[in-house]
Amino acid sequence: MHQVDYSQAALIMLSIIKKQPNSTKEKIIDSAIKSLYLDYFAAAEALTLLANRHLIHISENKSEVEYTVLGKPVNRLNITPEGSAVLKALGNTLPAQVLDFISTLSEHEQKERKLTARYFQTGDQNFTVRLQQKDLDQIIIYLELNVPTEKMAREICNNWQINATEIYGTIFHLLLPQDN
Repeated sequence: MHQVDYSQAALIMLSIIKKQPNSTKEKIIDSAIKSLYLDYFAAAEALTLLANRHLIHISENKSEVEYTVLGKPVNRLNITPEGSAVLKALGNTLPAQVLDFISTLSEHEQKERKLTARYFQTGDQNFTVRLQQKDLDQIIIYLELNVPTEKMAREICNNWQINATEIYGTIFHLLLPQDN
């Protein structure tokens, strides 16, 4: 982990939000941690600073499909015009390694848009997991599972991200009769 000051942490967070618009706070912080330049606390503090200075906008979408464990819609983060101006003026002062990492975020984001795995708690202490694979705008596979624990829901989501192609192939193979 590198030592960064508040202004550099804020620039890193602005860059990540610009590359991953309409993402959740958790996703943005996770991306910041993966940069290896920020830890959780520095990333969270930078988000607070950016929000207080009106460089990012935190909102709750009316048609939100993703919920917190408490059943509330997640908040989405976007960069404001003021934030874009700051990033345009100072973004080139970030270390080359950070800029390289941020440029890879859009490639990773495209993959995630094709493959989604989300879970939320239902009222009866169970969790519903929604898994989906898309090709452009066509849904290739959509699975919804109910599981008894959050740990199971998280594991299913993680395994879907890693093994979706294999899972889809296995299901397809089992559902279609084989020509012998």
